[in-house]
Amino acid sequence: MTTASLILRNEKGRFHSDTRHRVINVARKLGWRRNLLVESLQTGKTRTVGVLVPPYDSFWSNVLFGLHHELVAADYMPITLWIGDDIEALLAHSPQPANGLDQINRLIDRRVEGFVLWPDTADAYSDLFKELVERGVPVVVIDSELTDEKIADSIQTDEESGSYQVAQHLLKLGHRNIGCLIETELASKRWQVARQRYFEFALSECHAVQYRSWALEASDPDGKRVASLILDDPNRPTAIFCDTDHLAHDLYHVAHEKNIRIPEDISVVGFSDLDFAKTMRPPLTTVRQKPLELGRHAARLLIGRITGELKDAEPHTIKVGCSLIERESTALANGK
Repeated sequence: MTTASLILRNEKGRFHSDTRHRVINVARKLGWRRNLLVESLQTGKTRTVGVLVPPYDSFWSNVLFGLHHELVAADYMPITLWIGDDIEALLAHSPQPANGLDQINRLIDRRVEGFVLWPDTADAYSDLFKELVERGVPVVVIDSELTDEKIADSIQTDEESGSYQVAQHLLKLGHRNIGCLIETELASKRWQVARQRYFEFALSECHAVQYRSWALEASDPDGKRVASLILDDPNRPTAIFCDTDHLAHDLYHVAHEKNIRIPEDISVVGFSDLDFAKTMRPPLTTVRQKPLELGRHAARLLIGRITGELKDAEPHTIKVGCSLIERESTALANGK
């Protein structure tokens, strides 16, 4: 009985292959299925992982695909939760503290062996972050580090490279009056802070550039309203970098209403290469991220921490590359 139990619990290598096959064939005939609840009580391992990443857009859906692929291949089951039911607040990147802590506690109560977090959606994730690490619960964060001290693994897009590519593209096209439209300026949005900072730094290498930035307000995160301010400016930029494709989409909408042509009157660049970017009219020049790779890296790091393979290693920060995709939304300054 002990031999059969060990074999059916997938204890490979301890028994001859003929013995394993006989036990497995009998179990199939009897309709036997593993009782994972009993196994978790016996081993103290649930082989489950809490994933607090919502399917916010095509980028994050692909991050989830990458996570799922790696976790399932390693025989871990992701339990995916996110906070709130207000899709408009989520689309506006509005942090929702209401039940973020409750969701984390629900997962802890189910004895998940680790967490993957996207901090943008809940202040509570940051609030409980240190406690999780201190309790020895492995945590991997995507697009952020949550705290100034590197106390957990982080997977990020190489924002410096992406922003530098945008700046160089616009400068090569002759643009010298350049603007930047960014998400709400919050410290928790480290990806956005880095994206803007690196873009400004890259432009500073050209001393003839006139640069301005506009940010959505936390109390009124309406991209179209801010886009209207930019396009109505008497000294309107000849090129604008929107730090997300969503903001570029808002700018397109307002430009169409005001009969402002893209790229003839203003060049526009986005960031992410979401599924709608290539179908915009004109197709959007943007930075293509690698969400599947981000998700896979996050899962591999988390599994390494859970299994102990990376137990004593210092926290990792992995930066995944990105590339500028040139389409039809940018042109030579002043049509030259």
